[in-house]
Amino acid sequence: MNDKSHKTLPARCMQCSAPMEYPICCTSCGTLIPPPDGLDFFVMFNLPTRFDIDEGELHRKYLSLSRNIHPDIVDKSTDQNRRNSLQLSSMLNRAYETLRGPVSRAEYLLVLAGGPSPRDDRSVPGDTLAKIMVLRENIEVAQEAGDQVALQQIRREVADHGENTLTEIVRLARALESDAQRDKTMKELRRQLNAMQYWLNLGEQLPVACTVGGKGPHD
Repeated sequence: MNDKSHKTLPARCMQCSAPMEYPICCTSCGTLIPPPDGLDFFVMFNLPTRFDIDEGELHRKYLSLSRNIHPDIVDKSTDQNRRNSLQLSSMLNRAYETLRGPVSRAEYLLVLAGGPSPRDDRSVPGDTLAKIMVLRENIEVAQEAGDQVALQQIRREVADHGENTLTEIVRLARALESDAQRDKTMKELRRQLNAMQYWLNLGEQLPVACTVGGKGPHD
């Protein structure tokens, strides 16, 4: 995957001629620029299009852009300005939430690489579904028995599976930067991302599962 973050930035602002740091607004004069269709989120923040990014830098750039395009801050003298501000703020928030997390960032990189979506490929690695089914059954048994110790153990097991899956996601997302065996890498990354969704969903169910008779483990 090529580092293309600097290749699509306009060189200078059309209004004040200041150098452009971001493609959606001029931080010198505040001019807002309607984004082109399909604007790369990495390009929006002027970051390299790759998995490993400086999350602190991402956050600083998000705050800088927010200060320039937020609807409560920009010049509202024209309807066009208001529309641009609302559109850009929505896109900025969506881009930030996508890039700040490793799983969503890997998912987005897979999209940019032309990889399969969850609707195209629902497969998961090996015996993932079998493990999920066993854990769900164990949750039901432990919940019926009011066994909080068992439920805590299941929570740790689910967390371990999630961590192992995340390790694979990170490895494969980094591998997308190389053209070697890209199709194979994209398919395996899709499977790991699908598996992660299962582990996340199961983890979200556990706090409810750990409530027995309307009381949690610490009540």
